[in-house]
Amino acid sequence: MTQTNERQDVSILDLIAALIAGRRLILVGTLIVSIATGCLSLLLEDEYESVVQLLPPKEAKKGFGFADLLSALPIPSLRLGEKGTPADIFIAILKSPTMRRQMVERFDLKTAYQTDSVEEAIEALEQHTEIGKSEEGTIMIGVTDRDPQRATDMANQYVNYLDTTNQQLSKESASERFEFISLLEAQEEVKLQRHMTTLQVFQEEHNAISLEDQARATIRTAAEMQMAAMELVIKRLSLMQSGFGESHPDVRRLEKEAQNRQLALRYLRDGDASVMNPAGEDHLSQVFGSENLFLPLRDIPGVSQEYANIEKDVLVQGALMKMLLEQKAESLIEASNTTSTVQVLDNAAVPEKPSGPRRLLMVLIAATLSMFASIFYVLTATYVAALRARWRAEYSSHLASR
Repeated sequence: MTQTNERQDVSILDLIAALIAGRRLILVGTLIVSIATGCLSLLLEDEYESVVQLLPPKEAKKGFGFADLLSALPIPSLRLGEKGTPADIFIAILKSPTMRRQMVERFDLKTAYQTDSVEEAIEALEQHTEIGKSEEGTIMIGVTDRDPQRATDMANQYVNYLDTTNQQLSKESASERFEFISLLEAQEEVKLQRHMTTLQVFQEEHNAISLEDQARATIRTAAEMQMAAMELVIKRLSLMQSGFGESHPDVRRLEKEAQNRQLALRYLRDGDASVMNPAGEDHLSQVFGSENLFLPLRDIPGVSQEYANIEKDVLVQGALMKMLLEQKAESLIEASNTTSTVQVLDNAAVPEKPSGPRRLLMVLIAATLSMFASIFYVLTATYVAALRARWRAEYSSHLASR
């Protein structure tokens, strides 16, 4: 155990001594690599970065049809099939192959990046472009290029293509929605006309011009007529109690008037225009006939219920048609809308200072790697030399023992 510890102590001391002895190699190697890296970095062309900052798009809260009705309810909305925010959709459009292909063709990046194919130019553009969201939530578009003006133009062109793509998608969606609403409107218009015809026929058959007012007038008239009939009966009884006989002209007149009131009241109650007076004369049918504007009291509940059902169908269909017309107008406006869909917070400006290459960082990294490589080389060489010396000593002692 003592020999082992002594050997380990000696080995550690040898390694420390090797570092001290090889310090010149470490320093010189690190210095040479640093100088070489610095010289190579000077041969690299400067690159300039131009950045555009966009405000995130707002959530679109307008809906269509049943979705529009649900948006007004105090319940959480379900984003079926939609995982990202509108800002994520903007970023996806900016990173799409179609967008990058347009950029390659617009700025002839196949020649600028010295590539053999458009696909290689798209890959190179991806390496020179950085698109994402900042901590504040804004959308950042950064383009790096050897030409500062081209970097600025490319960054601004990203915004133009984004706006153009948004408008195109919006117009296509609005046009499709307009066609769908027009087709649906034609179908619902037929239903509305059918319901309105049904309502008109019902009003003509029942003389239901203004059902509520007619019912109120019928009830009021029936009450007044019944009171008048009761007054006539009371007057007739008073005359008879005063000594007048039933054959007296006044008594007979009051009796006839009371009977007419009762017939009219029965007509208001039952709606039977063929009600006959005691003499067999069809006076009410001649007076009223089909010109009666009073609704029979017995028919008012049923007529009111049926009228309400038909009117409900007309109102619902009319509300649906109104909504379709509003949606159709919105779709037409959206299809012809040319306003910008992108809000630019900071436009791209021509950079004055290069953003790369980072020569100092390159030198520091190269120097650090070179220093560790030199230290590793010195320690490894010392350790290997010590192992060889130990093996030789053990081999010599083994031969001497024989």
